[in-house]
Amino acid sequence: MAEQIVVLDEQKMLEKIHDLPIQLEKAWTSLWIKDVPKLEFDRIVICGMGGSGIAGMLAQDLLRSSKISIDTWADYGLPGWVTDKTLVIAVSHSGDTEETLDAVKTALELKSPVVAITSGGKLAELAKIHDFFLIPIEYESAPRAAVGWLYGLLLTLLTKLQVAALTEKQYFASITELKNTVSKQIFPPKAEELAMTLSNKVPMVLTSAPLGSVMRRWVNQFNENSKVFAFGAMVPELCHNTLVGIDFPIPEKLTVVYLESNFAFSRNNARKNLIEKLFNKNEVPFIPLSVRSENLLSEQLLLIYFGDLLSYYLAGVYGVDPSPVESINVLKEGLKKI
Repeated sequence: MAEQIVVLDEQKMLEKIHDLPIQLEKAWTSLWIKDVPKLEFDRIVICGMGGSGIAGMLAQDLLRSSKISIDTWADYGLPGWVTDKTLVIAVSHSGDTEETLDAVKTALELKSPVVAITSGGKLAELAKIHDFFLIPIEYESAPRAAVGWLYGLLLTLLTKLQVAALTEKQYFASITELKNTVSKQIFPPKAEELAMTLSNKVPMVLTSAPLGSVMRRWVNQFNENSKVFAFGAMVPELCHNTLVGIDFPIPEKLTVVYLESNFAFSRNNARKNLIEKLFNKNEVPFIPLSVRSENLLSEQLLLIYFGDLLSYYLAGVYGVDPSPVESINVLKEGLKKI
């Protein structure tokens, strides 16, 4: 058992982390009973930033074999290839994310079909004015703590649009697997132990497809919850550049966490041992992590849950509250004056 870490948690982040399976359940059931408008499209772009944007990345990884191309966009405007046959899905928990709002305005100019997933704000106002489909988020929290709602609603929408070959039975089976893990409390002590290992370290999260979005989630959670720098890289691309950086590492400041997938391409999985040897040769700690899962959705959810716990306990190690993101708030206030 790892040492008990006390976390300053005034906004009850831990409750929201444990609430992930409930969020996923409620998201599906809230939308499944509603009619979704008939939309004509030949391609999809999912727009979103930060904790809202991760939902699109997760869906893109999960549905990577879909016959409908799914792209994500985290910027102003839209890609040049977007047309009136491109479905634009805007995901913004607050509804006031300026980059996502700008993307929606561009989509309206192009006469692209638009769907919004939001709790309100200016995005909900645009949906009312321009009469496009609005899917409400019924959960009060920071965007990153509502990942179950955001991802659940998006997957339900894509299933109802017949883009995702996902059945209700499959979806809830993955939630049941996650629920069992949460109830058995296997992950918290392991996450606490790893948090102690990562104290005063810069986490470098490595993985391969189809876990790129999960890696991004981990990095974001380290940034926002733990208030630490972290970065990530993907196999096989990192084998062509990032690896050279370990010729002159700072081993006392760097720790590699490698997320292994049961659903990765065999050649990518085979590289893990070779990569580990190279880091070990340069005295950089290398920690492989994997979960037992029945399918890719379960793997995503279990690793999200573990990563969220890890970032939470690492916040405790540093003596910070995981919820506030003061630097982001300061930046947003500055942008209002520009």
